[in-house]
Amino acid sequence: MKPGTFLRFLKYSILAFLVPATFIIAGDGNKPRKCILVFGAHADDVEQMAGGTFAKYIAEGYQGIYVCVMNNLSGNQIEKVPGNWDFAGRKLTAAVTGSPKVYQVDALETMQIRREEALQAAKVFGAEPVFLDFCEPELWLGRKLVIYGTEEYLKYDPPGRKHVSLATRYSEDVNFVVALLKKYQSEITIIHTPGGEKLDHGDSGYLMYLAFKKAIAQGMAVGKLWTLPHGWLSDTEAQESGRGRADVRMDIRKYRTIKYEAWNKHRSQNGGDIEKGFMSRSDGYDQDFEKFITVLDNTKK
Repeated sequence: MKPGTFLRFLKYSILAFLVPATFIIAGDGNKPRKCILVFGAHADDVEQMAGGTFAKYIAEGYQGIYVCVMNNLSGNQIEKVPGNWDFAGRKLTAAVTGSPKVYQVDALETMQIRREEALQAAKVFGAEPVFLDFCEPELWLGRKLVIYGTEEYLKYDPPGRKHVSLATRYSEDVNFVVALLKKYQSEITIIHTPGGEKLDHGDSGYLMYLAFKKAIAQGMAVGKLWTLPHGWLSDTEAQESGRGRADVRMDIRKYRTIKYEAWNKHRSQNGGDIEKGFMSRSDGYDQDFEKFITVLDNTKK
């Protein structure tokens, strides 16, 4: 049996289990439900993108849908444990392992670790976790980096759907996300900047953008699509023209503790202390407010 065969089956079983149809309370058919859906590319992106806003809406009675688009086959190192890795300085201390080298965790183990971290984070929010399992562009086998599309990658046959960049080109994958919108009929959906930031982030955002437009065209009860003013939307031209200026500004000071508690569940990424890890190296990161740009608004009719 190929390494991905069993986990591919497990993926669909988990997705069905984690998003039971009986949980969904339908609206009146014309209006979106009190639901906020954050469409994060990787485990831990929900928190960074909109963790405070997510916590705020859930506290106000909205159903929270915590989406992890990618299957998280990479992005974990054995050395990234507290004491052995300086998360603020982004460097190895070797205090625990005694080794001056960095070793990647194998793909399937990384997937399992990061999925568990995401489950724990979603639990902090009181949200429903959903894993779409679109493939990463790379994975690690032992000490070897394997790139998407290579013969070795194809032979390994990792669990998951096609790469998210390809998914934006095929109606079956866009429809897969449309089905998610039909199921939850979210009033607020938040995405990464389409075409901005990292490849996986930008294409995840664009995939949902395509699905959201299709959902509107089909008459589905979806509400507003918000994106982050990052990437090309943060450059000088976008700011001066106004297209990159946020029209939504959320005060998250009351919900920052929940945001950080959830974010700290991703120990493989930040060592369990986000304020020392991410905040210390991210100049200009606003801890009090989260800002968004309204891309589509289906509530204005």
